[in-house]
Amino acid sequence: MSDGNMGSRLSALIDEYGSCVLNTAYLYLNDRQLAEDVFQEVFIKAYLKMNTFEFRSSVKTWLIRITINQCKDVLKSAYKKRVNIGFEGLDHASLCSGSVEETAEENIENEMLYRAVMSLKPQHRELILLRYYNELSLDEIASILNISNGAVRTRLSRVTAELKKICSGQIAENARVNLTRADT
Repeated sequence: MSDGNMGSRLSALIDEYGSCVLNTAYLYLNDRQLAEDVFQEVFIKAYLKMNTFEFRSSVKTWLIRITINQCKDVLKSAYKKRVNIGFEGLDHASLCSGSVEETAEENIENEMLYRAVMSLKPQHRELILLRYYNELSLDEIASILNISNGAVRTRLSRVTAELKKICSGQIAENARVNLTRADT
């Protein structure tokens, strides 16, 4: 295959899957700069290995597997950074649509869920990201993680229960804080 043809295939991959790769890396690492670095590494690796891809899985599954492996490498590295996202993910339209109260409540719920997901162990967080963010099937997740479909189901069940427990604890803590504020 000619370099020009591979280049156009790479460009098509970036156009189709770029935002998925970048968002997955960002949610996995919680650092925009590191996510952008992973994004570049993923597509460099995809370009270099494009001729060896055997289509035993979908291209999306293949790219997400590369993304997660790159994220794991970054987390293992000595240069790991931790930052919290602020309100940079909110766009003006979402702030202006609906009532201010609804938007604020939705933002609080999203932030609580985000914090809960980010508090999970990396291997638990990746299950949530793969299943609910990337909307992958159990078979695709099993392929990415090199585990059985049954193991995916079991782990997802456990992680979902853990996430519910974390979220209900956050809700109880918020209620306690609100009651304390009301008393003062």
